[in-house]
Amino acid sequence: MFTSEIIETLQEGDDEMEVCATAETQYDPSAEKISVALDSFARRISASGDGAHLSRAWLPAAEQVTEHLPHNEATEFTKDVFQSWVRKVRTAIPHELRSTT
Repeated sequence: MFTSEIIETLQEGDDEMEVCATAETQYDPSAEKISVALDSFARRISASGDGAHLSRAWLPAAEQVTEHLPHNEATEFTKDVFQSWVRKVRTAIPHELRSTT
């Protein structure tokens, strides 16, 4: 399962950028083990932008969260981990880049 969210739209120089968070979840039913790969990136949203993922020094490093739990708890666990990650990425955005809208 793959999840992504646009966290913020900001102005960086002449470019309008989106800051995005992602989570890719894999579940191993035989081991009852879930693994969630978390990442973030920025991308230009202009008409000439190619959608390429851009790293920024202020974005948090990618993380991996692994837990043993039954399959019926996997979806809720993934949602909780992802929302925590979204908060972390949002907090990392420098104040001077945050949108005012």
